[in-house]
Amino acid sequence: MSMSISVAIKKVQRNLNDYGTGETLRKAFSALAGSVYLERTYRIYRRDLRTAQPAEEVPPGIEVRVIGADDAQAIRDIETMEEWLKGGVKDRLARGLCVAAFDGSRVVGFNIVAFREIFVPLLNMTRRLRPNQAWSEQITVAKDYRKHGLASVLRYRVFSELRQRGFRALYGGALISNIASLKSAQKVGFQFLADVRYRKVLGREERTYRRIDHGGH
Repeated sequence: MSMSISVAIKKVQRNLNDYGTGETLRKAFSALAGSVYLERTYRIYRRDLRTAQPAEEVPPGIEVRVIGADDAQAIRDIETMEEWLKGGVKDRLARGLCVAAFDGSRVVGFNIVAFREIFVPLLNMTRRLRPNQAWSEQITVAKDYRKHGLASVLRYRVFSELRQRGFRALYGGALISNIASLKSAQKVGFQFLADVRYRKVLGREERTYRRIDHGGH
Protein backbone atom coordinates (compact mmCIF):
# COMPACT_ATOMS: atom_id res chain seq x y z
CA MET A 1 0.00 0.00 0.00
CA SER A 2 2.80 2.42 0.95
CA MET A 3 4.50 1.61 -2.39
CA SER A 4 1.32 2.57 -4.29
CA ILE A 5 1.04 5.84 -2.38
CA SER A 6 4.70 6.63 -3.06
CA VAL A 7 4.24 5.98 -6.79
CA ALA A 8 1.11 8.17 -6.85
CA ILE A 9 2.92 11.04 -5.13
CA LYS A 10 5.82 10.85 -7.61
CA LYS A 11 3.37 10.90 -10.52
CA VAL A 12 1.60 13.99 -9.17
CA GLN A 13 4.91 15.78 -8.60
CA ARG A 14 6.08 15.02 -12.13
CA ASN A 15 2.78 16.17 -13.64
CA LEU A 16 3.00 19.44 -11.70
CA ASN A 17 6.54 19.99 -13.02
CA ASP A 18 5.66 19.08 -16.62
CA TYR A 19 2.11 20.37 -17.05
CA GLY A 20 1.28 22.82 -14.25
CA THR A 21 -1.56 22.84 -11.74
CA GLY A 22 -4.49 23.13 -14.16
CA GLU A 23 -3.49 20.22 -16.37
CA THR A 24 -2.53 18.09 -13.36
CA LEU A 25 -6.01 18.57 -11.90
CA ARG A 26 -7.58 17.71 -15.25
CA LYS A 27 -5.48 14.53 -15.47
CA ALA A 28 -6.43 13.60 -11.89
CA PHE A 29 -10.13 14.04 -12.70
CA SER A 30 -9.70 12.00 -15.89
CA ALA A 31 -8.07 9.20 -13.89
CA LEU A 32 -10.97 9.15 -11.43
CA ALA A 33 -13.56 9.22 -14.20
CA GLY A 34 -11.58 6.91 -16.49
CA SER A 35 -13.66 3.83 -15.79
CA VAL A 36 -16.70 5.67 -17.15
CA TYR A 37 -15.32 8.13 -19.70
CA LEU A 38 -11.81 8.92 -20.95
CA GLU A 39 -10.67 11.12 -23.82
CA ARG A 40 -7.21 12.29 -24.92
CA THR A 41 -5.42 13.33 -28.11
CA TYR A 42 -1.97 11.99 -28.91
CA ARG A 43 0.27 13.54 -31.56
CA ILE A 44 2.57 11.27 -33.58
CA TYR A 45 5.78 12.58 -35.14
CA ARG A 46 8.65 11.27 -37.29
CA ARG A 47 12.32 12.11 -37.81
CA ASP A 48 14.03 11.18 -41.08
CA LEU A 49 17.37 9.74 -39.94
CA ARG A 50 18.94 10.16 -43.40
CA THR A 51 19.10 13.95 -43.01
CA ALA A 52 22.10 15.73 -41.55
CA GLN A 53 22.26 16.74 -37.89
CA PRO A 54 24.33 19.31 -36.01
CA ALA A 55 27.25 18.30 -33.80
CA GLU A 56 26.31 17.46 -30.22
CA GLU A 57 27.23 20.00 -27.57
CA VAL A 58 27.18 18.06 -24.32
CA PRO A 59 26.81 20.25 -21.20
CA PRO A 60 29.98 20.46 -19.07
CA GLY A 61 30.34 17.61 -16.58
CA ILE A 62 27.84 15.37 -18.38
CA GLU A 63 28.66 12.03 -20.01
CA VAL A 64 26.29 10.58 -22.62
CA ARG A 65 26.45 6.91 -23.61
CA VAL A 66 24.44 3.83 -24.53
CA ILE A 67 23.69 1.63 -21.53
CA GLY A 68 23.36 -2.16 -21.44
CA ALA A 69 21.57 -4.76 -19.34
CA ASP A 70 24.60 -4.96 -17.02
CA ASP A 71 24.32 -1.26 -16.03
CA ALA A 72 22.38 -2.13 -12.89
CA GLN A 73 22.67 1.24 -11.13
CA ALA A 74 21.70 3.16 -14.28
CA ILE A 75 18.65 0.93 -14.69
CA ARG A 76 17.63 1.59 -11.08
CA ASP A 77 18.01 5.34 -11.62
CA ILE A 78 15.83 5.22 -14.74
CA GLU A 79 13.11 3.19 -13.03
CA THR A 80 13.12 5.69 -10.16
CA MET A 81 12.74 8.61 -12.56
CA GLU A 82 9.81 7.01 -14.42
CA GLU A 83 7.71 4.73 -12.22
CA TRP A 84 5.80 3.21 -15.16
CA LEU A 85 9.09 1.62 -16.30
CA LYS A 86 9.61 -0.14 -12.95
CA GLY A 87 10.89 -3.66 -13.56
CA GLY A 88 10.73 -3.25 -17.35
CA VAL A 89 13.92 -1.52 -18.47
CA LYS A 90 16.02 -4.70 -18.87
CA ASP A 91 13.40 -6.22 -21.15
CA ARG A 92 13.32 -3.02 -23.21
CA LEU A 93 17.10 -3.07 -23.59
CA ALA A 94 16.83 -6.58 -25.05
CA ARG A 95 14.59 -5.30 -27.87
CA GLY A 96 15.78 -1.72 -28.24
CA LEU A 97 18.36 0.71 -26.92
CA CYS A 98 18.76 3.38 -24.28
CA VAL A 99 20.99 6.44 -24.36
CA ALA A 100 21.57 7.96 -20.92
CA ALA A 101 23.16 11.14 -19.60
CA PHE A 102 25.25 10.88 -16.43
CA ASP A 103 26.40 13.43 -13.89
CA GLY A 104 29.06 11.36 -12.21
CA SER A 105 27.49 7.95 -11.63
CA ARG A 106 23.90 9.23 -11.55
CA VAL A 107 21.53 9.15 -14.52
CA VAL A 108 20.06 12.63 -15.08
CA GLY A 109 18.40 11.98 -18.43
CA PHE A 110 17.64 9.14 -20.82
CA ASN A 111 15.92 8.19 -24.06
CA ILE A 112 14.59 4.64 -24.51
CA VAL A 113 13.93 3.47 -28.06
CA ALA A 114 11.98 0.36 -29.12
CA PHE A 115 12.41 -1.85 -32.18
CA ARG A 116 10.09 -4.28 -33.99
CA GLU A 117 6.96 -4.02 -31.81
CA ILE A 118 5.72 -1.15 -29.67
CA PHE A 119 3.01 -0.55 -27.10
CA VAL A 120 1.64 2.98 -26.67
CA PRO A 121 0.06 3.12 -23.17
CA LEU A 122 -1.76 6.41 -23.75
CA LEU A 123 -3.58 4.84 -26.70
CA ASN A 124 -3.69 1.29 -25.28
CA MET A 125 -2.40 0.16 -28.66
CA THR A 126 0.25 -2.26 -29.97
CA ARG A 127 1.86 -1.86 -33.40
CA ARG A 128 4.53 -3.64 -35.44
CA LEU A 129 7.36 -1.60 -36.95
CA ARG A 130 9.25 -2.16 -40.15
CA PRO A 131 12.88 -3.34 -39.81
CA ASN A 132 14.25 0.15 -40.57
CA GLN A 133 11.90 1.97 -38.17
CA ALA A 134 12.22 2.68 -34.44
CA TRP A 135 9.99 4.28 -31.80
CA SER A 136 11.05 6.73 -29.08
CA GLU A 137 9.33 5.15 -26.10
CA GLN A 138 10.38 7.55 -23.33
CA ILE A 139 12.63 10.60 -23.01
CA THR A 140 13.15 12.15 -19.58
CA VAL A 141 15.47 14.79 -18.16
CA ALA A 142 15.72 15.42 -14.41
CA LYS A 143 14.15 18.73 -13.42
CA ASP A 144 17.43 20.36 -12.29
CA TYR A 145 19.05 19.59 -15.67
CA ARG A 146 16.35 20.98 -17.96
CA LYS A 147 16.70 24.08 -20.14
CA HIS A 148 20.34 23.26 -20.90
CA GLY A 149 19.80 21.40 -24.16
CA LEU A 150 20.24 17.95 -22.64
CA ALA A 151 17.07 16.53 -24.24
CA SER A 152 18.39 17.55 -27.67
CA VAL A 153 21.78 15.99 -26.90
CA LEU A 154 20.08 12.71 -26.02
CA ARG A 155 17.98 12.82 -29.19
CA TYR A 156 20.96 13.51 -31.44
CA ARG A 157 22.95 10.67 -29.90
CA VAL A 158 20.01 8.34 -30.47
CA PHE A 159 19.78 9.50 -34.11
CA SER A 160 23.47 8.70 -34.57
CA GLU A 161 23.21 5.26 -32.96
CA LEU A 162 20.16 4.34 -35.03
CA ARG A 163 21.73 5.55 -38.26
CA GLN A 164 24.79 3.39 -37.63
CA ARG A 165 22.48 0.39 -37.20
CA GLY A 166 20.72 1.01 -40.52
CA PHE A 167 17.51 2.65 -39.30
CA ARG A 168 15.91 5.26 -41.56
CA ALA A 169 13.14 6.75 -39.42
CA LEU A 170 12.41 7.34 -35.75
CA TYR A 171 8.83 7.82 -34.60
CA GLY A 172 7.39 9.02 -31.31
CA GLY A 173 4.55 10.97 -29.81
CA ALA A 174 3.13 12.98 -26.94
CA LEU A 175 -0.19 14.29 -25.72
CA ILE A 176 -1.11 17.57 -27.41
CA SER A 177 -1.32 19.09 -23.91
CA ASN A 178 2.39 18.39 -23.37
CA ILE A 179 3.59 21.51 -25.17
CA ALA A 180 7.14 21.32 -23.81
CA SER A 181 7.64 17.79 -25.14
CA LEU A 182 6.26 18.67 -28.59
CA LYS A 183 8.46 21.76 -28.85
CA SER A 184 11.49 19.69 -27.84
CA ALA A 185 10.71 17.19 -30.61
CA GLN A 186 10.30 19.92 -33.23
CA LYS A 187 13.60 21.49 -32.19
CA VAL A 188 15.58 18.43 -33.32
CA GLY A 189 13.71 17.95 -36.60
CA PHE A 190 10.72 15.74 -35.88
CA GLN A 191 7.77 16.40 -38.18
CA PHE A 192 4.23 16.07 -36.88
CA LEU A 193 2.29 13.39 -38.78
CA ALA A 194 -1.11 12.85 -37.18
CA ASP A 195 -3.29 13.34 -34.14
CA VAL A 196 -4.94 10.26 -32.67
CA ARG A 197 -8.05 10.91 -30.59
CA TYR A 198 -8.60 8.16 -28.06
CA ARG A 199 -11.99 7.76 -26.38
CA LYS A 200 -13.12 5.14 -23.89
CA VAL A 201 -16.77 5.07 -22.81
CA LEU A 202 -17.92 2.39 -20.38
CA GLY A 203 -15.05 0.15 -21.44
CA ARG A 204 -15.59 0.60 -25.19
CA GLU A 205 -12.55 2.07 -27.00
CA GLU A 206 -12.48 4.26 -30.10
CA ARG A 207 -9.54 5.79 -31.97
CA THR A 208 -9.86 8.36 -34.73
CA TYR A 209 -6.96 9.64 -36.81
CA ARG A 210 -6.41 13.09 -38.31
CA ARG A 211 -3.44 13.60 -40.60
CA ILE A 212 -1.62 16.89 -40.07
CA ASP A 213 -1.40 18.96 -43.25
CA HIS A 214 1.93 20.73 -43.84
CA GLY A 215 0.73 22.68 -46.85
CA GLY A 216 2.44 20.50 -49.40
CA HIS A 217 5.87 20.67 -47.71
